[in-house]
Amino acid sequence: MLLDIGSVLAGIGLAVVAFVVVILVCVVILRLLAAILPSYEDRDTRAARGEAPDSEDDAAPASEGDTAPAEAAQEPEAAQEPEE
Repeated sequence: MLLDIGSVLAGIGLAVVAFVVVILVCVVILRLLAAILPSYEDRDTRAARGEAPDSEDDAAPASEGDTAPAEAAQEPEAAQEPEE
C-alpha cells in the first residue's frame, strides 16, 4: 500500500513539529521587538505625570491626521484681514 500507517503518522508528527517551531520563532521575534522598541504604556504614564519626552519620536503627535498645523498656518491670514 502506498500510504501505510507509519508514514501517515510520521507526516502528521512532522507537521505538528513544524507548526510548533514556527510558533516558537514568532514568539522569540516578538519578545526581541518588545525588548528593543519603547513601550507606549511608558509614554502615556510619562505624559500623565507631565514629564518631558526623552526623544523627538516621543514628542510627535499620537495621530497622523492631526490638522492643528494646517489650522495654525491659516490663522495669520485671518488676522491680517481688516475688520469692519
